[in-house]
Amino acid sequence: MNVEIKLYSISEVSEVTGVNSVTLRAWQRRYGLLVPQRTPKGHRLYTDSDITKIHEILTWLAKGVSIGKVKPLLEGTAEHHELNVEKIEMVDETIYLIEQGKVQQIEKRVREALKLYPFIVLEEQFLKPIEQHITRSDNPLKTLQKSVWNSALTQCFITVLAKVNSDKNTPSLVLSYSSSDNHLVWQQALKLAYEGYYAIVLSDLLGKITGLSAFITEHDVKSVYIVGENKLDNKQLADIEIIEKESNVQVSFIGSIKMIHQQ
Repeated sequence: MNVEIKLYSISEVSEVTGVNSVTLRAWQRRYGLLVPQRTPKGHRLYTDSDITKIHEILTWLAKGVSIGKVKPLLEGTAEHHELNVEKIEMVDETIYLIEQGKVQQIEKRVREALKLYPFIVLEEQFLKPIEQHITRSDNPLKTLQKSVWNSALTQCFITVLAKVNSDKNTPSLVLSYSSSDNHLVWQQALKLAYEGYYAIVLSDLLGKITGLSAFITEHDVKSVYIVGENKLDNKQLADIEIIEKESNVQVSFIGSIKMIHQQ
């Protein structure tokens, strides 16, 4: 008796696992972690076993294992001791490039990391430790290095977002009242795009945001994210409450602004 094996497209696997298709293809091409079947036209098809393996890979990555060292662990040909790793192997090299002010090379490293790691791993084990290193209190070049890092990330995130964002998906709006740390706005937008949303970005909002409710309704926006590191004034908060009521959308705070205005 032949049992039919269910097959999934790469987009379906991305939705189930949270790993974007670019990363799935990189895992296959560079490291041989996955060997999907192919349709006559060359499209990848995955099995339930492949999906289970992807979840195993994610478990190893969450433990701090670099992607290049995962395959022997999956095959049981290497021993693994419990790690307490808080960064991936590309962090130190990227910090060196930041200290040298090499913006283009930083962008290249970030794009490479985006291909190889799921965004949630990238945030915790790449972006976060770099941010902590350059913003430490004893860093005399903190301001300059933050500017270099912000510039490189902003350019990189905008470029990658243009490739993965699709207006066929459910629209989400990302807002910012600040002109500093712009990379955080685009970082959130890219994260939403990887999660299957169409991310619309409105940054550097100043003054009264008249007409935003109509904009949200017209574009059928389902969720709004306000990204920032600074406290909003009472007028801005009042405007946000009006938008919530008029547009019937959920508004969420991202970044330090979330802790400031958690009430």
